[in-house]
Amino acid sequence: MTMNERATYPSYNALARVAMLKGVPLVVAILLAFFSLVAGMLGAIFLGPGGLLLAAIGAPIFFYCRDTCKDDDQALRIALLEIKCWLGKRNAKYFGGTYTLSPAKYGRREHVYKRYFKDQASGHQ
Repeated sequence: MTMNERATYPSYNALARVAMLKGVPLVVAILLAFFSLVAGMLGAIFLGPGGLLLAAIGAPIFFYCRDTCKDDDQALRIALLEIKCWLGKRNAKYFGGTYTLSPAKYGRREHVYKRYFKDQASGHQ
């Protein structure tokens, strides 16, 4: 094999796909069904039999999710990340007008702090 040739390996991309129900990710479909059921039950309790129509509010959301995920099964995760970033930009004014994303979880792991103070107590830097 020369430097210009690349070896090809089989790829198992199906293992990275999300389980779908009628074109909507399974977790989203289950949550949508649950919240629609709760809305319908609460509507029936407080508004009478006509309140059951509140359960139908899940149908347009289901069709929106199906249309969004038609080409990309990760589209709802990307949309959620965009919303999270948009909401996070509100704090940019406290950090010089910048908003930085990092995959590291600084400040969220307790053992990092314990290790730092343990090293400081023993005299290591």
